[in-house]
Amino acid sequence: MKLTRKQWMMLVVLVLGAFVTVLNQTLVTPALPSIMTEMNVDQSTAQWLTTGFTLVNAIMIPITAFLQDRFSTRKLFVFSMSLFAVGTLLAAVGLNFPVLLGGRLVQAAGAGILMPVTMTVLMLVFPVDRRGSAMGIFGLVIAFAPAIGPTVAGFVIDQADWHILFYLIFALSIVIIVPSLFLVDNKAPANKGDSVLDPLSLALSTLGFGLMLYGFSALGSAGFTLVPLLTTALGIVGVVWFFIRQTRLPRPMLRVDVLKNRRFLVGTIIGMLVQGALLAAGILMPIYVQSLHGLSATVSGLVLMPGAILMGIMNPLAGKWFDRHGPRRMAIVGMSLLTLTTFAFAILNLTSSIIYITIVYTVRMFSMSLVNMPITTWGMNALDNKVMNHGTSVNNTLRQVAGSLGTAIIIAVSTQVQNIASPGLGATEGTMLGINAAFLVCTVLCLVGLVMTIALVKDKPGEEAAVDEEGTRKSLLTSIMKTDVYSLSREATVEEAMRLFVEKNISAAPIVDESGEPVGFISDGDILKRLSPRSNSFTDPIVLINSTVNDDEGYDEKLAKVMQMRASEIGAASPICVSVHANLTDVCRVLSENHLKKVPVLEAGHIVGIINRSDITQYSMAAYLADHPERAVYCGEGPSGQHECVEEACEEC
Repeated sequence: MKLTRKQWMMLVVLVLGAFVTVLNQTLVTPALPSIMTEMNVDQSTAQWLTTGFTLVNAIMIPITAFLQDRFSTRKLFVFSMSLFAVGTLLAAVGLNFPVLLGGRLVQAAGAGILMPVTMTVLMLVFPVDRRGSAMGIFGLVIAFAPAIGPTVAGFVIDQADWHILFYLIFALSIVIIVPSLFLVDNKAPANKGDSVLDPLSLALSTLGFGLMLYGFSALGSAGFTLVPLLTTALGIVGVVWFFIRQTRLPRPMLRVDVLKNRRFLVGTIIGMLVQGALLAAGILMPIYVQSLHGLSATVSGLVLMPGAILMGIMNPLAGKWFDRHGPRRMAIVGMSLLTLTTFAFAILNLTSSIIYITIVYTVRMFSMSLVNMPITTWGMNALDNKVMNHGTSVNNTLRQVAGSLGTAIIIAVSTQVQNIASPGLGATEGTMLGINAAFLVCTVLCLVGLVMTIALVKDKPGEEAAVDEEGTRKSLLTSIMKTDVYSLSREATVEEAMRLFVEKNISAAPIVDESGEPVGFISDGDILKRLSPRSNSFTDPIVLINSTVNDDEGYDEKLAKVMQMRASEIGAASPICVSVHANLTDVCRVLSENHLKKVPVLEAGHIVGIINRSDITQYSMAAYLADHPERAVYCGEGPSGQHECVEEACEEC
């Protein structure tokens, strides 16, 4: 499926909008020490600029699923970017901490809508077998923000003032809002009215997440006293009540039942663990470099830059690997490296060199690229497109909550250890010990993620089956395809292939190994092309046959030589196949994109049938004539000449 120019332009605008929101987040982290000094606030208070931001994100994201069922992508994008711009301007002119925090929270409300909208569009526009690459490109753009953000922020802070950072983000936001008014899709949502905004659910979501996070943050500054413990408990009750209520509403605000999908649940939990460890390190490292080593904010940014650049480069490569081989091996390597490098930070000391810190941080970000986007895509692919917006909202909500809670807990650990150790060891040694303890907690989180990855993350086979839990797609495909499959062994000759074609009245056959898994595919066209006197690619078989017959020079010798060749030598080495659980629209897309007449159908890696264009055409015509046009799938020429498939009757047909 080739995207139209308008679709590409829309995706560019959406991704750039997401880039600006992530860039905004990375600019704040290096500025925390300067803000703490200027506004006379401690570490636990200052971290609310990041924790509060992610909290409001988590509050807004569940509402986004409802908004996507009600409003077009353009309206949501323009509104969210405008809200983000207003918050940015408010933070830029803020003269005290409450005003600055208020601007950050308004920013977060806009960003909370923007990110899940962008992810939903990406997951719906790209087919399943290309989502890894799509999310990899998305990750490349998003990772570019951490690559330049800390360094730019450090330079601006050292040379001027941190307020200027927010003015720069405000200008970028306006630049993106203008083209979005023309380029972003304005169609009404397909699931309009499927969800309802429940006031009680909204209150439970807001108060539950807010109180829970506030409680954890208060534990870091006030210790395990009555008020923080009570606040945390009330927050947890509110969140649990919110989730229970969503399962009982006939049209819930957020479809939390997507968590019943085991693979989506596993992917979300691993993503939560990674997110908590990632955000905590982003806060702790600038404090370590600037406060303990006494270096500038610019140097702090330069320490983080190589890792962010490498992560950006690796994201598209990891996406392509995911599309071809699945996530398991890549995720195990990534989680192993993440655990080791996090532990390396847990044993830092005051004499650790900046070069060592930069290398460890770079390897850590490399490991993130092997886990973050691939595991997210792996989990999202298990959901049906009809609930994709709810899936992205649930995933983003829980990841943001994990980031907020993880940051609050880890900072609380760091603060408590620092308060206990400082009287005896001194302020510097106490701070160092607090950072070590915080990274040790991160190491435990990463280790849990590694165990889950090894035990539960599997590669791509069965991906479509996870979506087709009721077997509806399988029933349809098996009723259409031909189940009499004639195959050739890996050692079969071209002569044996021709004999099979003639005896069974077929034009192509898969080549299988000893276990019955497909390793190749040969057609009569492959044989004729090998006998052709020229290397031209013929699209008309009659022209090809005529050219072959009229080639007198060495024809008999060429024919005898080709007949003794192995079929696997002239056929397709990597057969294109579809799953028995595949959507019929996706089957049609595979045929048209690859200019194929037929394609093998697999179940558990073995061929169970063959489906071709005529099978789909016959089914569609029969469905139409039986007065069921909504069941038809038409493979035809789109306005751009590209084959398109639609799952409903066409007025022109």
